[in-house]
Amino acid sequence: MGLLSDPEYGSVKWVRILKKIHSPLCFICYIAAIAWFFMLANKEFNNETYFSENALLPGLVTNEFNGEHSANQFFKELLQELEEKYEDSDEMPVPWLIAKMSQMHLEVYTHNFTLNYPLGQGQVYKGTNVYGILRAPRTSSLEALVVTAPFRSLSNHQKGTVAGIAIMLAFAQFARPQKYWAKDIIFLITEHEQLGMQAWLEAYHGLQRESASFYTSLGSFWQPGTTDLDLGKFAKGFEWITDHSKCLDPGTLKGRSGSIQAAINLEFHTPKFKYIEVKVEGLNGQLPNLDLVNLVHKLCVKSGIHHSYKNSYSWIRTRNKMDEWVNGIWTMLGMASAQIAGVPNGNHGLFHRFGIEAVTLEGRDADDPAGVPPRVHSLSYGNFYRLGITLESILRSLNNLLERFHQSYFFYMLAATNRFISIGQYMPSLCLLCGAMLIRALSLWVTLQKDYDDQADKLTDKNTEKDADVQDDGEKDDEGEDNELKAKVKDEMDKDKIKDENETDIGFSVVNLGGNYLLVHLLGYAVMNSPLIFSQIGATYFEQPSEVSVFYGLIAMSLLLIIITPCFLKFRSSLTLEELSIVNILLLIELSTACLAIGMHNYPLGLCIAILYTPLALTVGVIDRKGSGVCLYLKRIVCLALHPLFIVCLALIVYSRVLFPEESLLSMIGRGRDAAMQAVMFSIVDSMIYGNWLFNVASTVILPTWLLFWQILCNRVAT
Repeated sequence: MGLLSDPEYGSVKWVRILKKIHSPLCFICYIAAIAWFFMLANKEFNNETYFSENALLPGLVTNEFNGEHSANQFFKELLQELEEKYEDSDEMPVPWLIAKMSQMHLEVYTHNFTLNYPLGQGQVYKGTNVYGILRAPRTSSLEALVVTAPFRSLSNHQKGTVAGIAIMLAFAQFARPQKYWAKDIIFLITEHEQLGMQAWLEAYHGLQRESASFYTSLGSFWQPGTTDLDLGKFAKGFEWITDHSKCLDPGTLKGRSGSIQAAINLEFHTPKFKYIEVKVEGLNGQLPNLDLVNLVHKLCVKSGIHHSYKNSYSWIRTRNKMDEWVNGIWTMLGMASAQIAGVPNGNHGLFHRFGIEAVTLEGRDADDPAGVPPRVHSLSYGNFYRLGITLESILRSLNNLLERFHQSYFFYMLAATNRFISIGQYMPSLCLLCGAMLIRALSLWVTLQKDYDDQADKLTDKNTEKDADVQDDGEKDDEGEDNELKAKVKDEMDKDKIKDENETDIGFSVVNLGGNYLLVHLLGYAVMNSPLIFSQIGATYFEQPSEVSVFYGLIAMSLLLIIITPCFLKFRSSLTLEELSIVNILLLIELSTACLAIGMHNYPLGLCIAILYTPLALTVGVIDRKGSGVCLYLKRIVCLALHPLFIVCLALIVYSRVLFPEESLLSMIGRGRDAAMQAVMFSIVDSMIYGNWLFNVASTVILPTWLLFWQILCNRVAT
């Protein structure tokens, strides 16, 4: 910073070079960042997986699982129970599950939970979880492992999970008499998918509905019991605004074990399957420890089960480097797309926020809706016996752990089932994008300082000419010395007057620009908390469902902000180049910092934001009153196209076109609109129930920065 504050900084060589090459340098950084990301999929630029935790000792035990017959019997009995008593119901067969676990001499408990739907008008959902605890004979219940499976009814549109529950019960029956367990094993069956798992985890860790130590709803920063901002004191009928308790009431658990070390979630719908898909993505893009992922893949190979991850299939081995590179790219893109939304792709994803490593094993067939892998028809079928051996091997390896997973990587990307990319390898691509924005900000800063110096030089030249005139008059006047003294005094007075005026202008500029910057971010905070208000207004005055009310309410608010936010900078009669340039510099710094901060936790989301908004950040600049033309209008159109809500709608319309190419344009737009409506609604509800912060980031980070870009493009400055 010393160089930037040096009056002679304009003569510094690097400043002159920066002014000349900053535009091509930023473009090179942008292209290099994208190229870096795709190069990571190449085998030469990533690493082979390995174990950092030697205590796991994977595959060194002799497998003893012999419960294939029991698993098939449980599968038939449970299927018969559902067909006879629960065919037209979504209820879980709680009595049957309790009876089977009790016969195995497990400690069996039920767990009841309640969801007060946050955007519904008094809608309440209830559910029940069933779990049994196998107490370890060698310890005093200080640590535990969890084997879980979600319950899906026969009428569910998703694949059933009867086979997963059957193999879980069979393994519980096998593991009950064994004496080598050093950790308790909890066998958990949840109702309502992730909702039941979230409630069980909160209840297990003692988080009650009114708990101030943990607040599930990230849609509002008001804590339970807060007395400030209590609107109920000023207006009656707004109690729905001041209810700060969580929408999910997890209830209490009657029985529990010790600290949970790891969890395995099972999703199998038939006893026979072609291969296992290993799911790792959790809430907000969080990932399990890489050692656990490697353990699952290695033991699948040892047990003779074909396994895959995204577009990486373990049974395909090719020597063509280009094919491996392409497959690696698709695998990375598949992983990135799953992490961007921040939605867990299985019940395992909710364990991560509690510091518990977990993965999901999903059985897939040749005609699975997720897609048909190459050469899948030539694969041999997996069965309950191989799956039981795999599950036994995984749990016995986890049983060897002396402490929590702490080695290996928590931040990584997978290019194949046996290839990974560490955080030190993928972060440079995001740093290059953010670096391009910082270079642009630095260029604007040194240019702004040059303008200040030019004005100072003009003022100095003017004063010099004035001093010369005074000196000439002094030679002609007998009292020249007195006149010269008077001229100097007058000069000093003029300088003090100019200084006072500049200080007043600067002070007003700071208040004006700072107030605008704060107001724009407060508007983002208001948008984050607006869905509850829109839902209530839509239900009260228009009799519309919540998803319709919230979606069109957000559209209306977006249009309003597009119209009024450019006027925030016009409270003053005329904007100067320096004022709007400072806004542009602060905006570039904020956006680059936000992308880095988001990318440190959820790299694909930070990278996606940077890729979308870096070109806009590099092209948007301050416009003088003479500036006009097609280029300006194109920038405004591009800026409107990058509005967060418009991006979501456009992406889903294009996706609908890909899925249904035979439909007409109007039908495609309508389908995309409905999909966008549901996507927005799901992101809001997930933020309130599970703590997914995608909607919060979009409303409090992306939207304010977009509004500042829009202000710069819609305001002209006086030159």
